Amino acid sequence: MGNKEFTKVNIIVESNEEIREAAFAKGINRDVNLANAKKIFADMKTNGYRQAELIQVIYAEEVLAKGDITLININGKEITSDDASYYYLILDGQHRVFAASLFNGQENLTPIQVPAVLVELNEDETISQYISAINVTKAEWKPLDYVRGAANVTEHELLVRYKELIKCDENPNGFSLSTLNIIFCGNSKALKKSDLSLLCQGKNSKGAKVNKPIIPAYNLERGNSFITICQEKGFSMKDIAKRYLAEQFEALRTNENSTHAFSVFKSITENDRLAMYNGKGNLDENNVISQFKKLSDRVPVVAEK
Repeated sequence: MGNKEFTKVNIIVESNEEIREAAFAKGINRDVNLANAKKIFADMKTNGYRQAELIQVIYAEEVLAKGDITLININGKEITSDDASYYYLILDGQHRVFAASLFNGQENLTPIQVPAVLVELNEDETISQYISAINVTKAEWKPLDYVRGAANVTEHELLVRYKELIKCDENPNGFSLSTLNIIFCGNSKALKKSDLSLLCQGKNSKGAKVNKPIIPAYNLERGNSFITICQEKGFSMKDIAKRYLAEQFEALRTNENSTHAFSVFKSITENDRLAMYNGKGNLDENNVISQFKKLSDRVPVVAEK
């Protein structure tokens, strides 16, 4: 959301008329799209806040009592357990809260109080599961949103690694979902948005007739080693995040035999690397393919022991 300082927003739960400020779950609430918030803000300036549009909240102190979630205020400052009783965690409606903040920051406008309803989670349901479940039924998520939601719900090692590497505002040179799938699963479609959506809802298997695990076969060690070797050979993370290198590595593998693929990548010289770039200094797909044909001819195939 940038460095802008946002005006605080009061949230009022209509059932008890208790007023508190807005809190957000760090790394779990979906990233706010300021353009969307501005659209809602424009409507508020014309029509005021539509009182029927209740947001969903839960007591912040109840969340912090579990000890596994970090809460922040509207400007990203962490909320301590001592201050939690002054806040509601926003489960749904954060764009409306930011729109109200923009509204409240204007001169000559009467500040808005955002109406809310308290949510009771189902037995054994977590905050992560609830937020992910309600969000996937709304505006279409980006792959980033699905990965973050699934990782927060399952905490599976593959999804946690995807969350660390996927392209986002904090990691502009990050990887696409399809490239991560190639690197860690050997298949660009190994984990689709529909799979991640099911994981966000706390499900572990899919299929109407034959249930099978949603998490595909993967090799975390192999994928991490591929990234490390590419870095050691001088490729930037931005270039590794392109699918070109990952596709060449996968093409060199035979089933689960990665010995030859690693041998070829370890043989890359600085001249080989430079030959993969075009005149503008960008990694070029055709140049990558051409150079790896030469590399494959130079490096003999060695059977995996």
